[in-house]
Amino acid sequence: MSNKQNPWSVFWQKGAFASFLDEKSTLQNYQMRKFWFERMEETEAKQPILDVATGNGIVVQWLTEFAEKKGKKFELIGVDAAVIKPSNDKLKLHGETEYESFTLPSNKKVGTVVSHYGLEYGDMATGLPHLHKQIKRGGGLIALVHSEDSVIVQTSRKVYELLPSLIKQLNKSVEPLFEAILKAAGKPLPRNAQLAQQKLNQFANKYRNDPTFHRTNFVPAVRHILQAAEQGKVAEAKHVFNDYLGNLTDHKARLATMVRAVEQAGDGQQLKQQFETAGFKNVRVQTVQFPETGIVGQCVQADK
Repeated sequence: MSNKQNPWSVFWQKGAFASFLDEKSTLQNYQMRKFWFERMEETEAKQPILDVATGNGIVVQWLTEFAEKKGKKFELIGVDAAVIKPSNDKLKLHGETEYESFTLPSNKKVGTVVSHYGLEYGDMATGLPHLHKQIKRGGGLIALVHSEDSVIVQTSRKVYELLPSLIKQLNKSVEPLFEAILKAAGKPLPRNAQLAQQKLNQFANKYRNDPTFHRTNFVPAVRHILQAAEQGKVAEAKHVFNDYLGNLTDHKARLATMVRAVEQAGDGQQLKQQFETAGFKNVRVQTVQFPETGIVGQCVQADK
């Protein structure tokens, strides 16, 4: 996947905090940070530590905080295939860098590989054997990987399945309606615009009790577009429409990569087999579940 085609580039370039982690959700943030602190507590991580699919560096940030708290010194490096935009310029993060071919300079080796929903987004058949070669003897790997029974995946799948209908409604009903409102300039709307309004109302009514639908903010966005049109604010109506449509389209493309990632990872047994085939030893796969939020994926731990 070229970087121009990588749908995560837009996400990171907008300054996103982390994937599948709402910046406003302090509970999720706390849980994930705690997960990585615990993994580091129970592991004698060798240096340097490589974070695969680092995004804007949330795991590198957490591990930096862990090292400072424990009075340790970690050499942390992050790589991601997408174009990234980290807010912390002190972190050693490398965008446009696929882990399937990443190497340290001067033939140096990696001590520990970590990954937070990342390995499964690359080509694991190529990437895992390559990573195995890059790890020092006695080094290891810790990864949080998506699973089919994860609440994150199940919630995201529902959104992914709904997005085509939302995009269709925007193109078939919302766009002709707000353009007709602008053109009418306060006069009665033509028949085709009235039909578009009727279809839009029926669509919103169909999903009025669907929490997935409400998570997409479809109703507030459309209301904003139509109110701007009614007030004759041409530029605002078009901007909000294009921005919202673009966000939904980008989100759909990102979730498509998640669906492929989940399928590639497979269940615990399939995951274990992939790592063993790549040469890893003592491969352990455990379900990661938080009491407050449920299953969030599978933790893979393996040795060189």
